[in-house]
Amino acid sequence: MTFLNRVVLTGKVVTPPRRHYRPDGSPVIQFPLELNDSEEVAGKGGRNRIDIVAIGKLAEFEIDLLQSGRHVMVIGRLNQRRWQTPEGKNRIHTEVIATSLQTIEENSPTQTSKKQGE
Repeated sequence: MTFLNRVVLTGKVVTPPRRHYRPDGSPVIQFPLELNDSEEVAGKGGRNRIDIVAIGKLAEFEIDLLQSGRHVMVIGRLNQRRWQTPEGKNRIHTEVIATSLQTIEENSPTQTSKKQGE
């Protein structure tokens, strides 16, 4: 049996991306994406958000295009990190490792896109 781990999301950039570098020098950007759900989350007025991580050449995406409020399409794979705090509590964080980022205008995609390896 073949398993597929592919995610396609559209949403709004919540906060400007943070850029940092791995110990090997490769760039990484991270930002939360607010999903365009029509329903409120658990009746609390919140929205679904998921962290997006872009690594390597994709992290060289023009960060100015990913400012707060900008609509983007993300293609990638789900990743789940698990760890234990010093207090012994188990933690899980789910994120999307992006393989493609594309800014979206109101009704049509723009020409601004980047895929991993470009």
